[in-house]
Amino acid sequence: MCGLSKKKMPYLYLIDEAIGLLNNEIRLVEWRIKYPEQFKSHFNKQPFSPLYLADKTNLIDIMEIISGLFLSKRIVYKNGKPAFLSDLSKAFEWVFNVQLKDYHQKHEDVIKRKPGKITEFLNGLSDLIRNEHDKKGYR
Repeated sequence: MCGLSKKKMPYLYLIDEAIGLLNNEIRLVEWRIKYPEQFKSHFNKQPFSPLYLADKTNLIDIMEIISGLFLSKRIVYKNGKPAFLSDLSKAFEWVFNVQLKDYHQKHEDVIKRKPGKITEFLNGLSDLIRNEHDKKGYR
């Protein structure tokens, strides 16, 4: 350290510390490569849902349900405020193991449908419930 001024000494200590931190990070990456099973639990904190959509189900149909729930404001956070469209969409993505992407655009696609098709899927669900009601003889 001959010829270094006293002002430059603290910077050298900081550089040494930074190099030490980088070396630790490199070691962690090496361990993750060498022992991947030890680090898996940190990446998959939330388990996959056991539910999947049937092949004939369109994602826009699922978005129709999400849009209805969002507009109804019946799904709320702990503080009582209505859930955001993005959070409802993410919940459905997790429940059914799908990726909806661009939630707001898909929501708009549902809203701007032709009047006869605007709630086509929800109407079909309603018909299924009515048919089951009638089949079981309830009045």
